[in-house]
Amino acid sequence: MNNILIIQDSPSVNAMLKFRLESAGFSVETAETGKEGIEKANRSPYQLILLDYNLPDINGSEVCRILKEAEQTKNIPVIFMSAKDEDKLSRITKEAGADGYIGLPFEGKTFLEKLGGFLKERHP
Repeated sequence: MNNILIIQDSPSVNAMLKFRLESAGFSVETAETGKEGIEKANRSPYQLILLDYNLPDINGSEVCRILKEAEQTKNIPVIFMSAKDEDKLSRITKEAGADGYIGLPFEGKTFLEKLGGFLKERHP
């Protein structure tokens, strides 16, 4: 079973993503702040972390750097998700050390196919 952690400050987006991913067979946990996300990532093994760039406490770039520097979490793929413009997000993703990004909308088969692609890259 693939465990996914969503670090996103919107409870409604978290609920929608959790429902969609669990319906597709994933196990999902959510966090609404960067600090909470980092703590959860250090406590449990995840196969993928979906990370929002705009968080209320620590921005997504810093959360990603912390996760990529820590021994326990450095090999977990971190995927930014945002409605930001793709060029800017692509640059931010590379600078922060993330493994990729998914832009809005987070809907339907395309979203699940992209996630599946990120998971297969790590676990062929």
